[in-house]
Amino acid sequence: MRTSEEIEAEIDRIRSQMDATLEEIEFRLTPRELFRDGISSLSRIELGKYAVLLASLLRRYPMPSALAGVSVAGLVVLAVRLRANRQRVNRRLSDAAGSTARLTRAIGAAKEKLLDSRQSLAQRAGVARARLAGATSSGMERASDLAGSAGRQLRRAGGSVQTMARAQPVAAGAIALAIGATLAFCIPSVRRRLY
Repeated sequence: MRTSEEIEAEIDRIRSQMDATLEEIEFRLTPRELFRDGISSLSRIELGKYAVLLASLLRRYPMPSALAGVSVAGLVVLAVRLRANRQRVNRRLSDAAGSTARLTRAIGAAKEKLLDSRQSLAQRAGVARARLAGATSSGMERASDLAGSAGRQLRRAGGSVQTMARAQPVAAGAIALAIGATLAFCIPSVRRRLY
C-alpha cells in the first residue's frame, strides 16, 4: 500500500515529465525550428528525382503550368516596375530637397503611382485567380475521369489477380511480399521519443 506522499511524488514526477514534453513540443513548433526542419528536409532531397517528377507533371498538365508561369512572370514584372517607380521617386525627392512645394508634388505623384500599381496588381490577381480556378476545375474533372478509369482497370485487374492467386498461390504470395517491402521502404521514418 502506497502512502499519500508517494502518490503525490508520483504525480509531481508525471507533471514534470508532461511539462518537459509540452515545452519541447512548443520549442519544436516555433517558426525558427519549423524553418530549420524544412531546410534540413530540403537538404536531404535528391533534386534530380524531383526535377524529373516536375518535368513529367509539366508535360502532363501544360495549361495549369503555363498559367502558373504567366502569373509568376506577371508578379516579377510588377515588382520590377514598382522598384523602378520607387527609384524614380527617390531621385525626384533628392532633386527636390531644396523646395517644399516640389517635394509635396513628388510625394503626391508617388502616392498616385502606388495606388495605380495597387489597383493594377489587384486586377491582375483577379484575372490570375479566375484563370487558376478554371484550370483547377478542369484538372479536377480530368482527375475524376482518370480515377474512374483507374477504378475500372483495378476491378478488371482484381479479377485476373484472383485467378492467378488461385492458380499459383506461392507466386502470388511472393509478389505481395515484394510489393509490401517496396511500400515499406517508401514510407519515411518517424522519430519517436518515449518517456
